[in-house]
Amino acid sequence: MSVALFFVSHEGIAGNMLAIAGAIMRQENSNIDHIEVPMDSPILEIQAAAEQKLHRLDLTDGIIFFTDTFGSTPGNIARHLARERKSVIISGINLPMILRLLNYRDRDTQGLIDTAIDGGRKGIDLHE
Repeated sequence: MSVALFFVSHEGIAGNMLAIAGAIMRQENSNIDHIEVPMDSPILEIQAAAEQKLHRLDLTDGIIFFTDTFGSTPGNIARHLARERKSVIISGINLPMILRLLNYRDRDTQGLIDTAIDGGRKGIDLHE
């Protein structure tokens, strides 16, 4: 199996980014899931729903949590979920980061962490 990837974002972000990345890559991806947090939603309900999704993933090789914004409600939920497991959280997801992750699914946890951060940073550029 591969390292599990779990995305926690504000509503409309993670699911759409994963769908777009999947369409670009044209491949089925496993051991990946997400949850989106609607505005003013009950946090305990979202955490419980996330836990149910996490139980369906294979965590044998570890898990990396991704969130859109550090310090936000989704970020705090990811932090809560990560605390219960040996894992890390990467915040600031963007499409280049996700594409890199899907391209290098066979890497170990540290390799995926490095790949995600590198892909995210290189995906940000200024053209004048």
